[in-house]
Amino acid sequence: MSRLIAFVVILAAIVPNGFSSVVIKHRAKSCYEVKEYLQANENGFYNLFDSLGSPYTTYCDFESDTPFVWTLIESFSLQEAQKTANRKGVYVNHPIGECILSWSAFRLSRLRMDTIISSYGTTHYRTTCNFNYVNGTGLANRRDYLRGEICRRSYFHSTWALNRYGQPTYICNYVDYVNVRGTTCRKCTVPFVRPTSSVHEHIDLSIAASHCSKFTPTDSISNEDVFGHYGNANPLFSCASNVNSTTNWWLGGAYIAEAF
Repeated sequence: MSRLIAFVVILAAIVPNGFSSVVIKHRAKSCYEVKEYLQANENGFYNLFDSLGSPYTTYCDFESDTPFVWTLIESFSLQEAQKTANRKGVYVNHPIGECILSWSAFRLSRLRMDTIISSYGTTHYRTTCNFNYVNGTGLANRRDYLRGEICRRSYFHSTWALNRYGQPTYICNYVDYVNVRGTTCRKCTVPFVRPTSSVHEHIDLSIAASHCSKFTPTDSISNEDVFGHYGNANPLFSCASNVNSTTNWWLGGAYIAEAF
């Protein structure tokens, strides 16, 4: 699909006194705004604008997870995700492939992530596996899938669990829905490992089995990481089934059309 520029020009009605109408320009900052102002309905690559007014291209998912609209902020293959250079929390500014989007190695800058977070309609984050390899609209089902509210995902929360050295290690983070190999948990808490400049966000299933809401997927391996980092990767988890499998992180929200 050709790239679509999310740039909308709205012409105001001509005022009775004969003065020229005012031209209002809206530069979409997220895929949600593309949906709101362009009424886009088809998945594909779209040009967005960051808070400095600079354009960039990312992928918009309007179709696979209704009523949600999602903006892609990061996508790594297992091979790339396991590289030390890419094991960084999303709070770290580490842009990759912003000029040419590749599903195997792509990440927006911190500025652009923050622009999306602060834009109209952004309320949730989502993690999917192999979105680019799924036929049709991009997401066949919600197997190996994670979704939660941004407001409930604080990495500076006071309830970080501490190790024996008094260092924060994980937090019981509330999620709307998580699925690993068909085992699901709704409106529950799972242990997110503390992200750092050398640790990407992820869930450690060895901690999940006995902490938080005690999420226990079948066929887990020792110290298994899911949805990122992959210090210990289980090929039965679809994001880690082979070196080309991808983990995709998104920001978005449920789209509700306003009635006029």
